[in-house]
Amino acid sequence: MAAYAALVSVMNIIEQMMSHPCLSTVFDKKQIISLGEKVDALLDLITNPTIDGGSKEASDLEKQIASAAHAAEDVIESHIVDQIHAEKKQARTNFMLRRWQGRNRPSHKCSLSDLQQIIEEMDGIMRKGAELKEKWLAREEQATHGDMDVVEEKQPLTTTTGKASPVGLEDDVIHIMDKLTIHQPKQQIISIVGMGGTGKTTLALNVYENSFIKEHFHIRAWATVSQQYSAKEIFSKLLSSIGQSGSENDLGLKLHQTLCGRRYLIVLDDIWSVEAWDEVRRYFPDNGNGSRIVLTTRLSDVASDCGSTSCITMKPLKKDQSWVLFCRNAFQQEHCPYPQLESVGNEIVRLCRGLPLSIVVIGGFLLKSPKTVGFWEDVAKNIKSIPTSTEKQEILDVLSLSYSHLPPHMKPCFLYMGIFREDREIRASRIIKLWVAEGFIKPKRAQMLEEIAEGYLNDLVDRNLVLVGRHRSNGKIRSCRLHDLIRDLCLKVSEKDKFFYAKRALDNMTKERRFICHDFIKSDDVPEMSDALKSAQLLRSLVCRGFKLPVVFKLLRVLTVVSDCSAEDVMQNLNLRCLTFRPSYSSLVWLPSSISFIWNLQTLTINAKLVVAPIEIWSLSQLRHVDCTQIYLPRPPPPPNDCVVMGNLQTLIKTVNLRLSEEVCKRIPNTNKLHLIYNDKLEGYEECLFDHLHNLGSLHKLQSLKLVVSTFPNSCNADQLKCAFPVSLKKLSLKNCSLVWNDLTIIGSLPHL
Repeated sequence: MAAYAALVSVMNIIEQMMSHPCLSTVFDKKQIISLGEKVDALLDLITNPTIDGGSKEASDLEKQIASAAHAAEDVIESHIVDQIHAEKKQARTNFMLRRWQGRNRPSHKCSLSDLQQIIEEMDGIMRKGAELKEKWLAREEQATHGDMDVVEEKQPLTTTTGKASPVGLEDDVIHIMDKLTIHQPKQQIISIVGMGGTGKTTLALNVYENSFIKEHFHIRAWATVSQQYSAKEIFSKLLSSIGQSGSENDLGLKLHQTLCGRRYLIVLDDIWSVEAWDEVRRYFPDNGNGSRIVLTTRLSDVASDCGSTSCITMKPLKKDQSWVLFCRNAFQQEHCPYPQLESVGNEIVRLCRGLPLSIVVIGGFLLKSPKTVGFWEDVAKNIKSIPTSTEKQEILDVLSLSYSHLPPHMKPCFLYMGIFREDREIRASRIIKLWVAEGFIKPKRAQMLEEIAEGYLNDLVDRNLVLVGRHRSNGKIRSCRLHDLIRDLCLKVSEKDKFFYAKRALDNMTKERRFICHDFIKSDDVPEMSDALKSAQLLRSLVCRGFKLPVVFKLLRVLTVVSDCSAEDVMQNLNLRCLTFRPSYSSLVWLPSSISFIWNLQTLTINAKLVVAPIEIWSLSQLRHVDCTQIYLPRPPPPPNDCVVMGNLQTLIKTVNLRLSEEVCKRIPNTNKLHLIYNDKLEGYEECLFDHLHNLGSLHKLQSLKLVVSTFPNSCNADQLKCAFPVSLKKLSLKNCSLVWNDLTIIGSLPHL
């Protein structure tokens, strides 16, 4: 896993460097080509299943590959940042700053001795890999002259369609529905209790989504609580699920007012303590009309202490139930279509011990695996070999088989999802941008990296490792989440493989490449944390909250920070690719002109009332996504000065008073998502801005457009506000644009809307 991620990252660095307007001449071309060839060969070695990946020799080889690839990354990016620092020292005026991205290219080519040593080391690793491959093939040929147990692939005779009923939960569904709808005016609390992975949430969700229940209750609201909770967050989730919101200080009161006088159903999923219940219970009024509250918890004492009037305890599935659930996930039907696999399939199911989560995940893994008796027997043997441990560890060990058999390109993407907080809904666009920024996505011709990454996410969903939260209007995934046991697996494997570190800071972090700290750092702990981070000079990703960055990180790629750092401080990290910044000091953020030195910035997200960008932002050729609360972009420099085409730019969200001139459209030809705001109370407003909206028609890749006019120009009438919409549009949102009927006729003719 680490080897694949590191090799693809090197491949991406080479491609980004060679396409950069200034850096393509920094290194000796022959040396870079030689490195690229070695990286391709090593990638082929570890992705080609001709080596026993479970052997110690293969594991040692992968570690050597990862180490060499990481070293190559460090040497290349260190040299690039050193070059930029040298240029930066010479820059004394904004004019000279702009020259960095324009005509002031380094005049010399550099052949690095360190990089040459790494290339030679990769040569040696390739020879070892070839020897290991020959040895393994010889061993395989000795063991067998062919796989005689291959089952002919065939399409299932029938497949389950739509939403399947929950296996083994039918009686529980009926029991809970009786408790919810029985004529008992007093408020009732029903608890569902069981260990992780037994189907508590599945049971609650099936009842919650039942059509009869939807009709019976006036209001239904759902919130996942989890171990780390806040009452405000619970209220916010409940209000959000019924399409409402409120100010941060009166969320509980708003919820209480909404529920008063109505028959409601509240589901609090995954509640861990009676304290959490005590903080929210008084906001659930007893209206004497049959309102109900459903709790799911792993702890029986929590259920009793919360005053449950009824309690359902989840039990392991019976043998026949387990088999049906397994077949649904392994074959997408309720029976096994391959007689040869029934025996070994039943053994795999038996070893899952009736735990639905284990059955679903193993089934999802086998759905995309070879339908051979030999392969399935290996899976069963691996499950048997897991040593006896605690219940949770046993589950993790079973689930880890699905991780072990993921294709190499999906392993780093799956593990990376563990950086998000427990029970947190993860925006699909966010995780995709992070995968791209980390360099996990191997490029393919004619496909954007984000499109490839979206395919990876869909595959993880198909394997039941990732749960879909919400869908977009076009059917694509809007948000997703991890079951907490799956997240625990991510954390366990990541710590073991040193993929990322998600605990408190270490005394010495010299070898850490990713550090995640979600909790706000207490003032007493800041010195210790700062000292630890100062040693982390190889750090590539940092998520932290509540304190200033103690040092500039030379190689940092991904930074998510909530603190009182200044934008100038953050922009000193010249290797950044993905920046998510929430300043605590001001609602207005002025980006410094030195942003032009961040050579590979791809994603810019700043949560502030208004972000004002400098003119140098138009020279960021690698920029892919700008997604700020609101951002003002000045006019780009006129040609021929610094005429950089931002061909990678795909999303430009909430740009304020953008003059969409012909020159601007030429610079952003591949933008597919655009959100424009025109407001006379914000930076750069002029009535003549509306004269340029006809240029929208030249953005031929645009699929989603949102146009918000906060103040319609006094000098314009409806006939003067002319927008030209590209035929590529699939989604259109217009607010206060004073459309006339002719405009609607034009909109109605858009073929893909």
